[in-house]
Amino acid sequence: MDGNKITGCCEESNGEMIQDKNCCNSELDTSQDDDCCVDEVGEMVQKLVRVFQLFERDQIKVHGFTSSQCYTLIEILKAGNLTMNELSDKMNLDTSTMTRVIDKLVRDGYIERDRDEADRRVVIVTLTDKGRESTEELSASVNEYYKKIISNIPLGKVDDILNSISVLLKAFEKANPNCC
Repeated sequence: MDGNKITGCCEESNGEMIQDKNCCNSELDTSQDDDCCVDEVGEMVQKLVRVFQLFERDQIKVHGFTSSQCYTLIEILKAGNLTMNELSDKMNLDTSTMTRVIDKLVRDGYIERDRDEADRRVVIVTLTDKGRESTEELSASVNEYYKKIISNIPLGKVDDILNSISVLLKAFEKANPNCC
């Protein structure tokens, strides 16, 4: 793949993506070739993953957090407090993995763990004052980065991109139901 140029059944013309009517999930052709656009989609997803890894390095790790820790903290900030099960669901991590993430955040003084008064089996996590302050800074940094990205998207295209990402996420979920 050369720069942003897509070749094969998915082509770029005047900056607009077009689809060959005989390929790439065209609504006109329900008997699509299973191999159509595999290379193109694969390359774009791989490039997106690499870009996200750079984002993590430049925007998250400079604050001293892993991406799992970052998004865990942000989820708790948004909700105020969450049970471990709610947090595991939101983060799409199994309970044992979520427990390891939380253990490190508790150890470093960002999160407190408490038992639910009504059901002592339920563990509730909340941010400490240190955690709230750090998470607000982290969240602001992440949001500033996303604002920069949005400012570089052509006017009127943000909704198209959000819709396309939604379609891609649903495709990932269907391809691997245990994934997302």
